[in-house]
Amino acid sequence: MAVSRRTLLRGGLAGLALAGTGAAATGCGDSGDDGKTLRFAWWGSEERAKVTQKVVDLFHTKHPDITIKTTYAAFDPYFQKLATEMSGGNAPDVLQMSERYVREYAERNTLLDLTPHIGSKVQTADLEQKLFTSGNIGDKTYGLPMGQTTHVLQYDAARWTEAGAKLPADGWTWDDLRDASAKVSAKFGPKVSGLSDPFGIEDWFGDWLRQQGKDLYTADGKLGYTEAEVVRWWQMAVDFKNAKALTPPAVTSNTTNTPFPRKESTAEFCPDSTVGMTSWETYGSEFKLSAFPTAGTSLGQFTQPPMMLSIAQRTKNQDAALTFADFFLNDPEAGALLGMSRGLPPNLKIRQTLSGTLKDEWKMVADYEALVSPKLLPAPPPPPKGAGVVKTQFQRIYDDVMNGTATPEKAAPRLMSEIQQALGA
Repeated sequence: MAVSRRTLLRGGLAGLALAGTGAAATGCGDSGDDGKTLRFAWWGSEERAKVTQKVVDLFHTKHPDITIKTTYAAFDPYFQKLATEMSGGNAPDVLQMSERYVREYAERNTLLDLTPHIGSKVQTADLEQKLFTSGNIGDKTYGLPMGQTTHVLQYDAARWTEAGAKLPADGWTWDDLRDASAKVSAKFGPKVSGLSDPFGIEDWFGDWLRQQGKDLYTADGKLGYTEAEVVRWWQMAVDFKNAKALTPPAVTSNTTNTPFPRKESTAEFCPDSTVGMTSWETYGSEFKLSAFPTAGTSLGQFTQPPMMLSIAQRTKNQDAALTFADFFLNDPEAGALLGMSRGLPPNLKIRQTLSGTLKDEWKMVADYEALVSPKLLPAPPPPPKGAGVVKTQFQRIYDDVMNGTATPEKAAPRLMSEIQQALGA
């Protein structure tokens, strides 16, 4: 199915989520009479649905007194339905949670604080500790990581070499990326550009900020940057555009997949959890993975959970929900079934076992993560309510810069006004 560039970036692996919704049950009998029937809701693709159901069925064989009923949907419909269920007091017992919404639901007192249960009902000692920040608000934990991803530049090394472009290396800069992409465009243009335009994506702006010691948001949920940083970021876009390093607006805006797998660019930023979706089929081993260029002394990239596991505060089966959460994150057989369906397993022991079985694109991703992991920052704290609107407006207003109808100096104040309104600042 065709997937747009913006959809891919909306929620980790959510980009391949179904356009509709689905539902399934364990098929192992109804345990409703003993009060141990749980609802587990999540977003994801049909492929993820199959492996998740296998894990649910495995859980039932080990805990026959607990029945799990599952529902899933695409990212946006999932959270639209969840908002209604939370308001009506009919939330799923166990649910997949996004870092974009965890603060909002926690502050509405609808998620269970997991802190008292960590180490007793839910074991976390084997999980990657850098991931936990995304589910923490103050000294309370409202979401546990279900996987690990980080950001990456995927590029066609063969074409870069043919164009005489300098290949990515430790400590390379944004100027290096501009110059290399311009060489590729000069060699293979106009149908093929060096780089898919990244400057309307707030995620990549965040990495650039962190390279300079800032971030999109502060620990207490306030905006972490100023208008001046937006101007600088979008002025860099103008510089790349003038060097003919970027995909033109018509190509960038095409919602039929993204430019890189369409072979309309030779490099593209993405979450590494999406690398295997289309690029391997298009390029095979010709494409490589690299960390971001830097504008400072660090990569600015962080260890990111593409989604988290949360429990509704009003669940009537708290112990059963905690048992399922622990199983989902820590059971070796469950981890083998899940594989890379939610990024790298958060459990490091399961990850180590899995790494020996990976091939092709997923082996490439695992090797990349192992290489950059020591340099990755911990996951940032949950953003404030309204952050999703900010992300959308960032792209929308940049479109004017991309199309040449507004300068960075004119567009940035408009963005800051939209941010103020979205965050209620």
